[in-house]
Amino acid sequence: MNKVISKTIKIKTNTMPPRVDFIENEIKKEGYKPIRWAIVDIEENILTINLSALA
Repeated sequence: MNKVISKTIKIKTNTMPPRVDFIENEIKKEGYKPIRWAIVDIEENILTINLSALA
């Protein structure tokens, strides 16, 4: 059975605004299956993402 987790991650992007598919692919590269996420901060080209996902 998968476990639902809440986590904050950082993603670097070269384009603004970032595309949804780019963010979801980056989340998957981290090993999570996203349920929902939100960008909560942007500092230059680093996105801070609050994430709920299956781990």
